Amino acid sequence: MGYAPRVAVVGGGISGLVLAKELTSRGFHAVCFDTGERATGGRLSSRRFRDNDGRDVAFDHSTQYFTVDDPRFEALAKEWAAEGLIAPWPNSAVGVLDATSGRFRSFDDATTRWIGVDGWTPLCEFLAEGAHEVVRPQWVGAMTPVGGDGAKRRWELASGPGGKPLGTFDFVAVSHNGKCALRLAPTAELAKQRKLILSSVWALMFVVDAPLDVAFEGAHVTGSDVVSWVSNITKKRRHGSKPRERERDGTPPEYECWVAHSTPQFARDNKCPQEAIPKNVASDVARAMTAAFETALGLPSGSVKPTYARAQLWGAANPLTRAGVPAVFDAETMTGACGDWCEGPPSVQAAATSASALADAIEATFRPTDARDPTAAATLDAMRVRWSPCAKGSAALGAFPGVGGVVPDMGEVEAAPAGSGRGRGGRGGRGGRGGRGGGRGRGRGGRGNGASGRGGRGRDRGGVSVAALSRPPMMMMSR
Repeated sequence: MGYAPRVAVVGGGISGLVLAKELTSRGFHAVCFDTGERATGGRLSSRRFRDNDGRDVAFDHSTQYFTVDDPRFEALAKEWAAEGLIAPWPNSAVGVLDATSGRFRSFDDATTRWIGVDGWTPLCEFLAEGAHEVVRPQWVGAMTPVGGDGAKRRWELASGPGGKPLGTFDFVAVSHNGKCALRLAPTAELAKQRKLILSSVWALMFVVDAPLDVAFEGAHVTGSDVVSWVSNITKKRRHGSKPRERERDGTPPEYECWVAHSTPQFARDNKCPQEAIPKNVASDVARAMTAAFETALGLPSGSVKPTYARAQLWGAANPLTRAGVPAVFDAETMTGACGDWCEGPPSVQAAATSASALADAIEATFRPTDARDPTAAATLDAMRVRWSPCAKGSAALGAFPGVGGVVPDMGEVEAAPAGSGRGRGGRGGRGGRGGRGGGRGRGRGGRGNGASGRGGRGRDRGGVSVAALSRPPMMMMSR
């Protein structure tokens, strides 16, 4: 096939991983850079810890499930299901919980709700293995143009101004909406995304020694100012997974792992630097969310006594505004961007389809005669960004395409930008800084040496193991 154009993909969330895998399958030398210290995945990630009793505990603390109503994404989902990476979550096990009455109503629609088998890590590893190369943990902080304009332009990447060289590339795609995009966009002459507005969400991961007397496995919570989602991760992970040896005889697990997500308003009221969460803030958040969890489930106050808990702030959880284009592409500068903030709504589907759209444009630029869609580059380059609010319906906690009004609207406060903003599709309008609440975003990591709401990313310091929260039997501080 001759020379393989080198494409840098900055960001290893679902959009970046899908883009890198698609480009590699089409003969490109795609290198994905990600800040994850443990795994790739970003907002599609899971965490494992050793709790205070030395047990290996696992949580899906970001994306909880996803839905599909786009034919192109449906093909991807079918591939993942065939590989045993995702499985349907029975609608009888998930639904809506009214915190004021304690009434749970399971979903009764025909929508398939997909969850990761053994969490999201296997899926992210599968996607990462499809890329030509994944470099992590690696911060990309500088881009320097070399050569001319258009197809003659190349980019030298580095960890920062005067920092470690990371290679020279024919095209740079930013699949990130936090500080990384903010720092790179001015150099790459991409859009300054002044009108990108992001929500925040707290995730509380905790362990209880005895299974709770709760019938459901996951629930969107209404009627609470504090929690918007709760999920029994231990029960959820049984779907599609091999049962552990001690479960084969019907013996239930001796402990349960739960996740609770906050409302966007609670996260806003308790915002702090996500890279270094103060212990007192983590304790206050965990205490409030545990109490709200008890109330929502109709449990006596103080009856939920976690033996381990960890609070993580997703400072850049979901886009509340969208650019109105499938992806951002600029043939003149040989740069682009993709993500669920492009066309929306905030979802796994929107992130993946945005990556596919950018892959088509890149292929049409370098290999027009062999491209799947030879017109993709010209079409995307001519599009204009028009910022608008994402549709309602739990937008601040992630959207679920194809479910209509089944998922409750979480009532995010005004998120509309002042004006639509215009500009070439590749340059993303007149914008400014890549959104609020980003924090540095170090999070998971995929291969290498080695989510209701979805969230931005946060490295280990983005989560704090919480202390006793004024209930001495509950938990001990650990790092």
